[in-house]
Amino acid sequence: MVPPPKRVDAVEVHNSTAHPLNFKVTYDDHKDKKEITESFVVQPGEKHLFPEKELDMGTWQAVAPVVRVEVEGPEGSHHLTPAVSGVVKVLQVAAATGSGGAGGLRLTQSN
Repeated sequence: MVPPPKRVDAVEVHNSTAHPLNFKVTYDDHKDKKEITESFVVQPGEKHLFPEKELDMGTWQAVAPVVRVEVEGPEGSHHLTPAVSGVVKVLQVAAATGSGGAGGLRLTQSN
């Protein structure tokens, strides 16, 4: 029996810091063997949806899976490689400042 694919189709990011953050989401365009990267500045306390990317395969459609989520801000940068089981239509990713006085940024995912 073939296991189900492990894939993220879209990402909703949430900025839970006090500063604007630049998020980048990278998709795998396996049709053209390249990556598609989109970026968006998310204001404090706000969210943004990076939608799924459909690939035209001629007679059928495929989805370019999300391979990486990155964030940059005044407190540094961080990246996340999604780890999921099965197909996740929209992955929730939150950015927060480091805890325990360590500073920096961290990304956490939930589906």
